[in-house]
This record gives sequence, structure tokens and C-alpha cells, in this order.
Amino acid sequence: MNATKGTAMKWIDANEKLPAESERVLLFTPYPIFGDDHACIGNKESITTCTARINRKKVTVFTHWMPLPPLPTKLTQ
Repeated sequence: MNATKGTAMKWIDANEKLPAESERVLLFTPYPIFGDDHACIGNKESITTCTARINRKKVTVFTHWMPLPPLPTKLTQ
């Protein structure tokens, strides 16, 4: 399920709600795991299984997610 046209895109707290099992979503991490990038594409499994050690504490890598926007309807070449 993708965000629909005219719908504001908002981050969803992973502690409050998870995406559908096979839904690909945009994921956010507050940690510098990807260098300067704090987002990537993943799914529910990414949220529930990816952990890291930050200051000697095991933490969940992804804290927020949002549906992907719809694909472009007109492609230019």
C-alpha cells in the first residue's frame, strides 16, 4: 500500500504500529549506521530484526517508517 496523492507523508513510530508483512517502506534510523544517510527502504522484518550496539547497549536500528510514495506516472527519457 503506497501513500496516495495529496496525503501528507508522516513518520510512523515503529513502537506504535508496524507495516504489513510484505509491504516495502521507507525506514528511519537516528543512528549514523549509514554515514550521513538516516533512511533506507525495507520492510517489517527489517524493523523487527535489525539491531546494533550503540554505547554498549543493544538497540533497534529503525525507529520510524512511512509508506513509499506512488511510482511516477510519467517517465521521461
